[in-house]
Amino acid sequence: MSQAGQATLTVATEAGLVEGTISIHAEGPVCIWRGIPYAEAVRFQHPHPPTPWQGIRAATSYGPPCPQRIPGIPLAIGAHGDHSDEACLVLNVFSRAADAARRPVMVWIHGGAFLLGSADMYDAAHLAASGEIVAVTINYRLGVLGFLDLGSALDDPGIPSNLGLRDQIAALRWVRDNIAAFGGDPDRVTIAGESAGSVSVSLLMLCLQATPLFHGAIMQSGALTIAHEAGRARMLACRFIELLGEPEPTLELLQGLPVRRLLEVQQAVQQEMSADAPGLPWYDGDLLPATLADAHSAPTPTIPLLAGNNRDEYRSFEILPGGIRQRQRNRLETLLRRGFGDHATDGIMAQYPSTRAGSLQLATDLYFAMPTLHFAERHAAHAPTWLYRFDITNPLLGAAHGFDLLYLFDMHGLLPSALRGGPLRGVRAALASRMRRHWIEFVRDGRPGLAWPQFEPVRRQTLLFNRVDGVADDPEMSRRMAWSEPDLAEPTVG
Repeated sequence: MSQAGQATLTVATEAGLVEGTISIHAEGPVCIWRGIPYAEAVRFQHPHPPTPWQGIRAATSYGPPCPQRIPGIPLAIGAHGDHSDEACLVLNVFSRAADAARRPVMVWIHGGAFLLGSADMYDAAHLAASGEIVAVTINYRLGVLGFLDLGSALDDPGIPSNLGLRDQIAALRWVRDNIAAFGGDPDRVTIAGESAGSVSVSLLMLCLQATPLFHGAIMQSGALTIAHEAGRARMLACRFIELLGEPEPTLELLQGLPVRRLLEVQQAVQQEMSADAPGLPWYDGDLLPATLADAHSAPTPTIPLLAGNNRDEYRSFEILPGGIRQRQRNRLETLLRRGFGDHATDGIMAQYPSTRAGSLQLATDLYFAMPTLHFAERHAAHAPTWLYRFDITNPLLGAAHGFDLLYLFDMHGLLPSALRGGPLRGVRAALASRMRRHWIEFVRDGRPGLAWPQFEPVRRQTLLFNRVDGVADDPEMSRRMAWSEPDLAEPTVG
């Protein structure tokens, strides 16, 4: 607030003036600036700072999401309407005031399997309403626009790799250079994300271009394995070019094609490859380590980490359309035997009954729980780490993938209420309040409150979020011990 008691809504960024709006919450007013360009980019090229503008730019509505499509899900989803556009490199800022308070900052990276989603799905005003932190939510390029290994497919080393991650880094640079004007502290930035956003956080923690730009990390359901090895990325990109059907494909030709055509071919590759998308991050030996094995051994920055997963992650994928593949038990076992060998696989499979519930738990552990846990274990060897598991259940779907977001963020309406198993009242409201308090305290202080003990390798303390929270030492120890091999780079969902 200004000295006169009025919210300062016009803020000077390096590219020009932006003017936001005020949202009233029980804790007080929140200033919101939506759709601020943090970068711009020609298709399949590096992001660069946005072109400066004259006058005051209205920052009162969300910017467009990246064009997106997966099989069985419409091109425009959620709040996106028909407004997707490649000029999608925008972010949103939520702060109590554009003042000199220098509040710590949380930068939220949305999930969606690196194929769909948008920052406009995450209203973070309630997190900023306490006045303790500034929240920033970002868009980035998705699918083949952000994660196609076109340089390999066209044998053109001038085409950058992993453009979606480079967009995220560009957003962090914008935060470094501009957030102080919005009441934030560029020297206390925490990156956070769920699913593909969580995988992004884990990858950024291995990226030398990114690590100077943040000082804490929150990972919700995913780490490192929802990414391709370089050979797989090249194969999928080459198949994309083949199905495109152009006799002489060049970068310039692909830059001139309608985006809908690119998404149609992306979808064709997904369907042909059982939903293995030509649009996931890959280990490129440039921005990222060269292999998953190298990623496992690469050092992470000495910063606090909060990480965890939902107890029944894979239940969500039972109800999705066919665009994200369903994993049957025999296919999971084949994957494990190919990657781990018979002895280790026998030990793992013995932990999971030959039932639907057992197979779903196997998939949950393979794709979400174990990669997240193993990343946290490696990080905890040299930096403070806190681990959680989200256990509160929907009567039909359990504690499924993404259900933690229904408590962390303000999500209203019939669908969020149904997915939570009821309105956000009573014990559900109390859980939401506890989670938000932990996240705010972690961003503010580098630890999620004294009631949540730090993870350490002997006791392995884990906070279990439920109707009544509790701390467990090494939950599901026998399952955890069976996964003694390194994680597999065989992604499907995120």
